[in-house]
Amino acid sequence: MRSTSRPGSPWWGAAALVLLSAALAGCGHPATREECDQLLAKSAEIELRGQNVTDPATIAERTAAARATPKGVDFATQCLGKRITQSALDCVRKATTADQFDHCL
Repeated sequence: MRSTSRPGSPWWGAAALVLLSAALAGCGHPATREECDQLLAKSAEIELRGQNVTDPATIAERTAAARATPKGVDFATQCLGKRITQSALDCVRKATTADQFDHCL
């Protein structure tokens, strides 16, 4: 089983798409550190569940490991302050698939 804590994992691409979409939207409010963390965590969770990793402790552990990588730090830096709407955040929180996640943004 592949670990999503690796910087080359596919969910990094989805996270980058989130940033681009939010930046292009031009409305909403500047994303906070907490909101960026939520986006990263949700993207990682969806990716892990797609790999049949469902244990909450394992998901939290792997998400924390990914967050601590250079790409995770870079994501947080790039995300912070980008425009995002509350409806997009609410939609992301409800998403259970990558397609749903992408559709939110």
